[in-house]
Amino acid sequence: MILDKRRAHLLSVLLQSTKPIHAKQLTEKLGVSQRTIYYDLDQINDWLASEKLDAIQNIHGQGLWLPDSLKHEINLQEYNLTDEYVYQFSESERILLLLVRLLTDETVLTMESFTTSIQMSRGTIVKDLKKVKVKLSEYALSLDYSRLKGYQVTGEEENKRKLLSNVFSIIMLDSEWKTIREKIYNMLGTKDFEKNGYVPDREKIIQIINKAENELFLMLTDEMVEMLAIELLIMIKRVGSKQFVKVDSEEKNVLRETEHFKAAQLITGRLSDLFHVAIPPDEICFLTMNLLGLKVHRDDFSYYSKREKSGLRKVVQRMIADFQTDACVIFDDREGLENNLISHIKPTYYRLKYNVKMSKHLVSSIKENYPEIFHFTKRVIVHLEYYVGKSVPDEETAYIALHFGGWLKKENKQVDLKYKALIVCENGIGTSNMLKTQLESLIAGLDVVAIQSMREFNAKRVGVDVIFSTNYIKEKEIPVIHVPAILSNVDKEQILQTVNDLFKRENQEINEVEHILQVIENYATIHDRHNLKEAISKMDIEQRHQIKELNKPMLNELLTESTIQLEDHVSNWEEAISVAAQPLLSQHSITQEYVQAMIDNVNELGPYVVIAPNIALPHARPEAGVQRLGMSLLRLKDPVHFSDKEKHRVRLIIVLAAIDNQTHLKALSQLTEMLSNEENVQHLIDSTSRKEVLDLINKF
Repeated sequence: MILDKRRAHLLSVLLQSTKPIHAKQLTEKLGVSQRTIYYDLDQINDWLASEKLDAIQNIHGQGLWLPDSLKHEINLQEYNLTDEYVYQFSESERILLLLVRLLTDETVLTMESFTTSIQMSRGTIVKDLKKVKVKLSEYALSLDYSRLKGYQVTGEEENKRKLLSNVFSIIMLDSEWKTIREKIYNMLGTKDFEKNGYVPDREKIIQIINKAENELFLMLTDEMVEMLAIELLIMIKRVGSKQFVKVDSEEKNVLRETEHFKAAQLITGRLSDLFHVAIPPDEICFLTMNLLGLKVHRDDFSYYSKREKSGLRKVVQRMIADFQTDACVIFDDREGLENNLISHIKPTYYRLKYNVKMSKHLVSSIKENYPEIFHFTKRVIVHLEYYVGKSVPDEETAYIALHFGGWLKKENKQVDLKYKALIVCENGIGTSNMLKTQLESLIAGLDVVAIQSMREFNAKRVGVDVIFSTNYIKEKEIPVIHVPAILSNVDKEQILQTVNDLFKRENQEINEVEHILQVIENYATIHDRHNLKEAISKMDIEQRHQIKELNKPMLNELLTESTIQLEDHVSNWEEAISVAAQPLLSQHSITQEYVQAMIDNVNELGPYVVIAPNIALPHARPEAGVQRLGMSLLRLKDPVHFSDKEKHRVRLIIVLAAIDNQTHLKALSQLTEMLSNEENVQHLIDSTSRKEVLDLINKF
């Protein structure tokens, strides 16, 4: 087996390293995607095995490492190298490439042409084409073959374009698909346009898109600009081949009334001049549909139509109100969240309306790292579903969850801020704000002063101490920390370590140490202030912040034998709240003022705490008297009435004492899951012992 030059270079980087290297660092060094790095590592390990050498180690949380024993055995000069590098596409990559080729290439497509372009065997391509047929059938398309015309896709042009749009959303929105993107750019090459005397210039197409952004008074995310540029090239190719989409006449009338239609006219007019192709009105309307569904980095509400403003704002207001009720949180900057959500939900609405697919590349990460926020978002998404008249898929729900998550910790900071940071993110408003929240809550003294897209960053620099970027940026005067859009626990540990190394001296002088000393002096006598200050300085303050964030108790850690009460009767709802809160008072989790605050809230706002038949969830703000996180449950045999209405009769009263907007979410999401089943509710009501209640709780 021969090791090519790039893989030899990768191996030499590992040979020269004195400590493990993370794959992300290797992507920056070699200028390839992380997917390519891992593929190359597999090839290197195969080569090492052929030479009867041990494989490269991947140490969890640290990176890739060559043991010293292996380093001594490897001498690259002894082995044959080649300048050629052949990337072998995975099955999923091959299927996407075949789809793009079948839907854009006007030449006769044969089995030989596929094996040559994808460099795989005939047998492999035959298997791939079977899966291509399945994908085509999802869009009411079919794959036909004849000796004269080769392989051809038949069906409505609109469905072909929608499938292409879905393919590009997968390829363009995930940085791991860099190699296949380059391949597709080559497949959409210049030869089809040279006969018209014009070679397409990507930058000129980007300039046309930028002018359309100015027309719409918004800024698209960087990834959307790239995706739109590709789709415009596809449109020109298809129109040039006399393959046109058709749009319903009534829908065209609706689309012509939007500001996006004017932008589509601007784009198609300039493209017509560049490519010398007449673009029909239906194509302009189809482009309008796509523009309406693109994710934005920044938007201007003053240019929304009255219908959009009123309809979407009502949907968003209902979603926020229900989220606050269900999750027992208060958004301090509710207006900011409202505007933020409208900016996102507008394109979401049009994507759902016109069946435009959304990329799934962050969904699993959001579900894994923020399951509680996703859970509560899923509950309130019904308002959008009712407005659109369609179910909302998980990929759309996940992105909306990012917006809620980004606002959960937008509270006024009580400590002096020490470091100014900039976030450069190409993924849109919700992802950027979520990343901002994660970083500010993780790193004490961090203030994210601005969020920019890559285009904004390249055009205008902001004076900061550190830059966090989801895309590769070459470090100059300001240190750059490259981060994923959604931070896992491992990512957080690595960021903390990097920040500690970066600002080590400053961290030792952080104002929080002095603040801790002042608190101690209020309650105790300090005999050796200097040594105590030194001891506190050595503590990993950021690590304590991280532990607090990660430690979200489960339901069975809060509802225990000591916090569950089974009673027959109380005289009224005020007594029900007082009795239900008694275990938390005994544990010193709350004060008597908190009990009164819960009662005052019901007197002021009505029986909003009755969240479902037979169930009330009284709570108040943390500052009303919460000393630590707690939850208690009171079961009554005889119902208590929170109003004269039948729906406000309650037998289960669960008191929640939350310390912030996040720590209680895991337990509460488990509680709502349990109470969403009527059989579980009846089981709690009928329980004759705490053990029966606990047995049910432990299932969740």
